[in-house]
Amino acid sequence: MNWGWSIVWVFVGFALFIGYLAVRSFQTNVDLVTEDYYQQELEYQNRIEHTTNANQLEEQLSISQEEQQITIRFPEALADNMQGTISLFRPSDARFDYSTEIEIDEARQQQVSTDKLPKGYYKVQVALAADSKSYYWEKPIFLR
Repeated sequence: MNWGWSIVWVFVGFALFIGYLAVRSFQTNVDLVTEDYYQQELEYQNRIEHTTNANQLEEQLSISQEEQQITIRFPEALADNMQGTISLFRPSDARFDYSTEIEIDEARQQQVSTDKLPKGYYKVQVALAADSKSYYWEKPIFLR
């Protein structure tokens, strides 16, 4: 075989490689962080203010993980009349995001079951309003 055929085989191999990459790129799932990215970006200053309100509390919100659940303990100052949501945000796959309303028990806690969620990295996001003020907490966790 002479050098002319070698050049042809290099070009054919390169074309096959590019074709393989094109097919694989169409098969890859690409999730956005959120569908309404621009609206959330406009409201980001509000989130900063809500986080500042949360950091000014004497007692902080605590998030702990047991076997198949996450326990969120709320500050006593907010336990009376609060409304809000708890979200488990999975950055790598939006199909496993989970959100629920806040419903605390007598011990100022709420348990969130994680038995149906796959293991991996999540962000626990708690947004609530109490006494005409809004609060926001975010803590990363790794479900085991």
